[in-house]
Amino acid sequence: MDKLELFNALISVVTPINSNGAHAESLDENLGDTGLDSLDMLMMSIYLSDLYGVSEEDLKKMQPVIVLDMFTFMEEHKTKELPLTIKEALVLVK
Repeated sequence: MDKLELFNALISVVTPINSNGAHAESLDENLGDTGLDSLDMLMMSIYLSDLYGVSEEDLKKMQPVIVLDMFTFMEEHKTKELPLTIKEALVLVK
């Protein structure tokens, strides 16, 4: 699954009412430049941890700077595999 596509798809779940045009152009983009605020980033972390099966205790240790950092952390601490499609992933987090 394309991680950038997943991140951008999750933005619609994280900010369902007002996305403010939040979007990541690349995995190397600084998280502060995506248009997500701190609450949005917390929710993004929670949804990704649910998809990857990362424990809450491990999640507290994550300190991402760029989009890729979130996925690298999730891959290192995962206890389950991602769904095959973004559609399946969005169903799991809604």
